[in-house]
Amino acid sequence: MPQPRRAVTPVVVNNHDVAIGDLDPRLDGVRIAHLSDVHVGRLTPRQHIRDAVARANASAADVIVMTGDYVNWKRSEVEMMEDQLAGLRSRHIAVTLGNHDYFASGRGVAKAFGRMGYGVLRNQHTQLRVNGARLNVVGVDDPVTRHHDIDKSFAGVDSAHATVALCHCPEQADRLAERGADLILSGHTHGGQIYVKGLTDRVIKGMGRRYRSGFYDVGHAKLYVSAGVGFTGVRVRVGHGTRAEIPVYTLRRAAS
Repeated sequence: MPQPRRAVTPVVVNNHDVAIGDLDPRLDGVRIAHLSDVHVGRLTPRQHIRDAVARANASAADVIVMTGDYVNWKRSEVEMMEDQLAGLRSRHIAVTLGNHDYFASGRGVAKAFGRMGYGVLRNQHTQLRVNGARLNVVGVDDPVTRHHDIDKSFAGVDSAHATVALCHCPEQADRLAERGADLILSGHTHGGQIYVKGLTDRVIKGMGRRYRSGFYDVGHAKLYVSAGVGFTGVRVRVGHGTRAEIPVYTLRRAAS
């Protein structure tokens, strides 16, 4: 007999204030919702993803960003992704790709997002107009599969305006901060997905990784590593910092 599917804990929305020095006063209070590591496919139930989309929309964010790994391994999952991630609503939507997107079909994932009307940034940047002010969004392509080009991503960015950088893998954060990013948003880690205090930390350190989940200070910048939405390997998330989440960041003006 087939085994019953494991119950999945609903996605939680986590709200955070992020202080940025000399932020344009018109951007004070602007909200950015962040989805990552959705992993459409066999392990992540469709309803779990549709619930995440609904919660992101309910946040009424001025900007929605996504930082990669929308599928797992198969080209067939791209069509599923187009169905399951449809309907995000915001003034601006910007996405970057992750390693699993390239394992399946990076070109296919990017084309699907184009059809959905979402802005794909592959070593590119855009300048958004929000409340009459300018906000830079830089999208660095996936470093795990070596598609990233940070110099190209930041070429021509106007440093007079606040800059949000999107990059699937957080280990590029130092370089992004050096290039002037104020807020760096990543995923990739799932918070460890199964986190055992001490053991998981040693494993992560042994892999040469520094960032697992949550906020980190990187130079003058803030890095947030989202635990993401979906599952890989097993349909289990256990331990601190692993729960499926949609972080929502409220930008706040701080003294320089």
